[in-house]
Amino acid sequence: MKKSKTHPRKPRNWKRPIGWRRPKIFKKPQEEKKPQKAQAPAPAVVAKSVPAPKPRRQILFCPGPVNTTLQVKAALAGPDLCHREPEFSELLQTIRAKLVHALGLDGRYSAVILNGSGTAALESAVLAGLEPGRKLLVINNGVYGSRIAQLARLRQMPLVEIRSPLTERPDLNRISAALKRDSHIGTVAMVHHETSTGMLNPVEEVGALTRKYRRKFLVDGISSLGAHPLDLAKQNIGLCVGSSGKCLHSVPGLSFVLVAQEEIARILKLKPSSLYLDLGLHFKTQEAGDPPFTPAVPLFLAFQTALDELNKEGLRMRVARYRQRAVLLRTSFKKLGLKFLLDERFLSNALTSLWVPKGLTYPQLHDRLKKAGYIIYAGQSELKGKIFRVAHMGQLFQGDLQGFIKDLKGILEAAQPPSSS
Repeated sequence: MKKSKTHPRKPRNWKRPIGWRRPKIFKKPQEEKKPQKAQAPAPAVVAKSVPAPKPRRQILFCPGPVNTTLQVKAALAGPDLCHREPEFSELLQTIRAKLVHALGLDGRYSAVILNGSGTAALESAVLAGLEPGRKLLVINNGVYGSRIAQLARLRQMPLVEIRSPLTERPDLNRISAALKRDSHIGTVAMVHHETSTGMLNPVEEVGALTRKYRRKFLVDGISSLGAHPLDLAKQNIGLCVGSSGKCLHSVPGLSFVLVAQEEIARILKLKPSSLYLDLGLHFKTQEAGDPPFTPAVPLFLAFQTALDELNKEGLRMRVARYRQRAVLLRTSFKKLGLKFLLDERFLSNALTSLWVPKGLTYPQLHDRLKKAGYIIYAGQSELKGKIFRVAHMGQLFQGDLQGFIKDLKGILEAAQPPSSS
């Protein structure tokens, strides 16, 4: 017989003491069961999740960002690089050389790359383009000409401004007279392609005037480089500003200044008036392969790929392709009864500005085209709401242009009131 663990066996001569009672064994009281809430009915069987549809490709008819090739997109996902290592120094120097070569400037100009949109490079060039004690002459016939003047005012630079209406080309006689009259003007600045209207300004003629009167010449080529031939040396351009994300077909975020070799020594001697936008500092450090600040490395990888594509195509063919697009679209616009903002003789290869047609507002036109997959651009300044802009930059196909015209035609026809019979 097994012994109890709780009550050991008593000896045989054991007697019960007086008053002894058998001890009670207490069990742990059970917890009171709480009433359970009624459970919600089991949900119905859920259908298998369906992956969201891939977003439709938007065709960008805006002047940057632009549609890019698959190769440029893939380059953005390239290797992680430290900007203080030899690999990035080699990438930087390669891009600078490829950019100069693609634009036909070998041996005559150096490229300085900056992080930021075209305005960053423009401000850097304005700061470096004027010598102390001299005046800046700004030729202004649009929003981006006004921006150059604004940059000069913010820096309290001595400024002379020749303004023209947005729909008119600059008056060469006024420019010549100003240069002849004021010997303190040291630099002339103007926009090549005034993107706010699509006006192609007379850089060649103004360049000839700056050479005649021995003045420096600074040109904003942000939305023209790649779409128009621009002989910088012949046109006396000492500083030319550009951007990666327009007619050079890369992504936005990088800009650059093309500096004539004879301007470099002067720029390096200038007293800096900015830390981040000091063009001399960027040139000196980039020549050594060591950028002064942390660069946007993936954008450099994408820009290199875009420059490879441009060098393979050739600048002359790129310009011809832009011209063909412009002719195709403008011929179609005329057939649709749309009216150009500018005289067709002065339009650039890269953008067309049109009056908003009757029966539509700009927001209506924009939203209906966006629903069809196309992005257009609004007017600026006093033209806001009155015009729309169609830029033909970037990686566009013939089918993109034809599809745009077809859908635009449908939108315009739907907006017309029914004819009374």
